[in-house]
Amino acid sequence: MGSLDSWLVAGAFQVFGQNVFAIRFVQIFLYLIFMITTWGMARRFFIDLNVANFAIWVTAIPPVMVTTYTTISLGGYGETLVFGNLILWLGYEVIFGACNRKWLAWLALGVISGMAFWTLGMAGVYILPLAVVGLWKHRFRLAGYYLVCAVGFLIGSFPWWVYNLIYQGASLDVLLKSSLPPSTLLTNLTVFFFFGIPGLLGFRPPSSPDYLPWPLSLAVFAFFSAAIYTLVRSYRKGNLKVADGVLPILGVLVICFTIVIIFSNYGIDLTGRYYLPLYLVYVFGIALFVWVGWKKKPILGYLLLSFVLVVNGLATWRVAASQAKFTDQFTQITMFDNQYDDELITFLREHDELRGYTNYWVSFRLAFLSDEDIIYAAKLPYKDDLYYNPANNRYPAYDEIVSTSDRMAYITSRHPVLDALLRKKFGALGISFLEAQVGDFRVFYELSRVVRPEEIGLGFETPR
Repeated sequence: MGSLDSWLVAGAFQVFGQNVFAIRFVQIFLYLIFMITTWGMARRFFIDLNVANFAIWVTAIPPVMVTTYTTISLGGYGETLVFGNLILWLGYEVIFGACNRKWLAWLALGVISGMAFWTLGMAGVYILPLAVVGLWKHRFRLAGYYLVCAVGFLIGSFPWWVYNLIYQGASLDVLLKSSLPPSTLLTNLTVFFFFGIPGLLGFRPPSSPDYLPWPLSLAVFAFFSAAIYTLVRSYRKGNLKVADGVLPILGVLVICFTIVIIFSNYGIDLTGRYYLPLYLVYVFGIALFVWVGWKKKPILGYLLLSFVLVVNGLATWRVAASQAKFTDQFTQITMFDNQYDDELITFLREHDELRGYTNYWVSFRLAFLSDEDIIYAAKLPYKDDLYYNPANNRYPAYDEIVSTSDRMAYITSRHPVLDALLRKKFGALGISFLEAQVGDFRVFYELSRVVRPEEIGLGFETPR
């Protein structure tokens, strides 16, 4: 995963200052570009202006899964959606449009594809369909242009290759070896049909396996069933106004994505975030379905569009009103929002507890929100089974600062099992301490002596 998102956020910090809004602004800006390029692609691909207009309305209130991963900064999902649009749009022009013999267009396609690949390896599912369709269309008659595109790709992905060389294949290792646990084909198929696709279509939020209330779920299922039936029927009758080559590109995109997600460990992921490349197909499919209804009767088209927007709007409202709210977390331990952050920071400053240990999800938010006045190393587990991955403690400078401090506290978040363990270990070592509950956080402070996590059996990698 490249650092493009970090550079964009750093630029926003220069304009808006170092605050959460600046991070949010980058994601909002990226999604706005995605909406605009989606409209432009729909205008080019489907000829009728109304399809493009319906498409941008669909993107205005997306499924909860899309909203979640385009409003939080996780390192490249928003950028990948934008790059994906540019790759497919420019790729279409060099394969089927007037740019198939323009060197600059091929070079630009390569550079953009390379930057997308460096940003997030997910971009491969956009690049591969173009390679397949391009070779099918032109064979090797445009071999010189392919070479130019490959050179552009190397230029755009140059940071990836440099890092890979310096760190003995680290980039390649991350790309090929998923951190997700091994999975079987049956497991991946189950996740695909019951979690992944339902998340993309808006049946469920990424943080929960629960679907929408069953009457609404049935209505959504009926809507998409009708959409698929109508689009297939309209295509067979020749009633869809689609530019030549669009359906092969989108079709191969779906096929390539499905193969990758089903036959790799990424298929076990329940969040739905890896399904984002299919969001464009979702948007175009709904826009075409609405357009078909609109051609029959304008009121029918508007009703179909309204149904999608209302369903996604209701799902968004339900998540926003829930206890967890919008989150990329999957356990109650880490499902806390920002309402207690200021209270926790004030408490730590008042008690001069500026150093200590906590979990990954608390450590870096405290450092950022306090302008690095409060530093807690991420050496505590945040899993129910107390599993801990040392990679969570990913910034050595913080660990060093804490390790040299002669005063420290421990902070947990909604983790009674860990709380009980800390009490037990402190007691066994004869360490006196005080406890305070600050919102979702529990603080163990005023320890009678310094105690490191390793001394109480924490901070080491835990076998599962």
